[in-house]
Amino acid sequence: MNFSHLYCFMSVATHESITLAAKELFISQPAASKSIKQLENELGVKLFDRKGRNLKLNQQGRIFFTYVSDSLELLNRGISTVKSKGRNNTMINVLFTVGSPFIAEIAMRIKEKMPDIQLNIRQQKNLQKDLKQFDFVISSQQIRDFSSIPLLTEPIELGWKKNSFEITDTNSLIDFVKFDFVSLSDSTELQQQISTFLDNINIPLNFKYQSDEPATVRQLIQSGLGIGFIPKISWHHIDDSIELRKIDDKNLQRTIYLNTPHTTLSLEQQNFKNEVIDVFRA
Repeated sequence: MNFSHLYCFMSVATHESITLAAKELFISQPAASKSIKQLENELGVKLFDRKGRNLKLNQQGRIFFTYVSDSLELLNRGISTVKSKGRNNTMINVLFTVGSPFIAEIAMRIKEKMPDIQLNIRQQKNLQKDLKQFDFVISSQQIRDFSSIPLLTEPIELGWKKNSFEITDTNSLIDFVKFDFVSLSDSTELQQQISTFLDNINIPLNFKYQSDEPATVRQLIQSGLGIGFIPKISWHHIDDSIELRKIDDKNLQRTIYLNTPHTTLSLEQQNFKNEVIDVFRA
């Protein structure tokens, strides 16, 4: 398997046509067909179903498409980053594993106060193999061998759409076990913390709906599909239709940190750090 196979696969999947993919890639139709066949042989599965003259992704193909798309996007970002550094542009690479609602405000501040800075923002920690490629990592964890400063500590409360559930005035989590819950996926820092918390107090909950996108989780909660654990400050964009309730079982909270692998910060990095601190502590 090589990159030409993957680019050919993406083109055929997008156009649903060997002919159009071959034209886009400036190769012959037989070459494009051979590339898809070699890829399927190596994977041991068919990726397309033929519908008349068109090729449609089957279930395996759709799954593979998602991973290839993410991988090629990450590769292209890496190429752009290297080329930009080669032109001596000032770039700051930052990974948000938490705190995504603050991204737009931080970016607007950087645009206003540091217009020459180019921001490369990532959010999916599970795709990152080497965290030291980033100038900053905003996380609910203190990263080993990084310098870390706390940005904020916030309570995590229960939240649900008002009038969607028959809930008494209880603040005890044991009284919520009969309800469906909405959560982030198990690979996320917030859900890992919540799972540890629940294990420690021996309370099982039914996480019926899970997503790796915080915005999706908020939408599902706002739709009344289930109850969720809501960080009270960093998820401040949750609307007024949500009822929040503090949990009395234990003090459930999290601290968000600004981590950096640099022992000495450049002027631009120091200014970026200050802006992030101002946004989180406002």
